[in-house]
Amino acid sequence: MDNSAQIDYWNGAAGEKWVRDADRLDRMLQPFAEAVLAAAKPVAGERIIDIGCGAGALSFAASEAGALTTGVDVSEPLIAIARRRAEQRAPAAQFVVADASAWAPDTKADLVVSRFGVMFFADPAKAFASIRKGTKPGGRLAFACWRPLAENDWALMPIVAALPFLKEPPAPPPPGTPGPFAFGSRDFVSDVLAQAGWSAVRITPWDGTIELPGANPEDTADFMLEIGPLSRAIAEQGVDRAKVKDALVSQVRRLAGAEGRTHLKAAVWIVEATA
Repeated sequence: MDNSAQIDYWNGAAGEKWVRDADRLDRMLQPFAEAVLAAAKPVAGERIIDIGCGAGALSFAASEAGALTTGVDVSEPLIAIARRRAEQRAPAAQFVVADASAWAPDTKADLVVSRFGVMFFADPAKAFASIRKGTKPGGRLAFACWRPLAENDWALMPIVAALPFLKEPPAPPPPGTPGPFAFGSRDFVSDVLAQAGWSAVRITPWDGTIELPGANPEDTADFMLEIGPLSRAIAEQGVDRAKVKDALVSQVRRLAGAEGRTHLKAAVWIVEATA
């Protein structure tokens, strides 16, 4: 498995962006951390591994149940902020800079969780097989992953607004290509876990809305320019960011509710399995 491209990506500008926006992203993604933990049902004393833990939000929430949590992520900048946060929020939580597809815990886990951290493996079946080996027999797996881009207005709307200024529409990656929407297909996720030796796979749709960060339309537009599929398209095509921002501001003003907040559709799989 060669995850070097993702390791480079999350240790470069992308990792720094997520560090800068960690608090806002955690608030935006809180519903999914709650959904993962509702499925996982952590118990005091259990050993939990949080795959792709980022700045640690899911790890901290699991620790509140009295679990012994270890967050694993390839991004050194994000692990650094997770460790700083842990000093105040969950001193017992541990954080490791490692590729979860190759890393093995000293003691096997009772539970493996993830909030959008498992869709980036170059060979997901081998990665999940390795993760299973680090889990006790009968141990549980629970994670959230995005359904297809077309079902997620929070990511699709910025791209549609920017289309008049892009040199070409962003080409959808082949199914299973590492990235945020790699696990969009329920059948693909099920096949990956079956190949990796997990059993009792259960995949449940989550449908709702999420609130985009931003105190005003300009702030929300800046966020969409920095985080999500649009940011990569702009970087790759050398697009005039000012024109795209104007289009995004116009869209946000149109969509914002009476309180001035922008809520857009989100579609997710909540996946459960047993080792």
